[in-house]
Amino acid sequence: MEPNLREYTILEAADLGYKWMELREQGKFEEAEKVRLEIPLIPGIANNYKEQYGIKALIESGVNLSEAVKYYGKEWLEEE
Repeated sequence: MEPNLREYTILEAADLGYKWMELREQGKFEEAEKVRLEIPLIPGIANNYKEQYGIKALIESGVNLSEAVKYYGKEWLEEE
């Protein structure tokens, strides 16, 4: 499985955040979860998740790792 590395501008990421909140408020939890996975994780949080669960589980979760890869480099995606 390939990691989710789709990049967004700050405004696009903010729009995704608003969309995620709106969908949750409407009770559309499945759709909201799909949007949440597109919002790039903050590098430090992504790294904490990597340490806790491993990079394979993180990639398989579908979470957006684009900011972490920009910050730590492509080699960050490798298992330690």
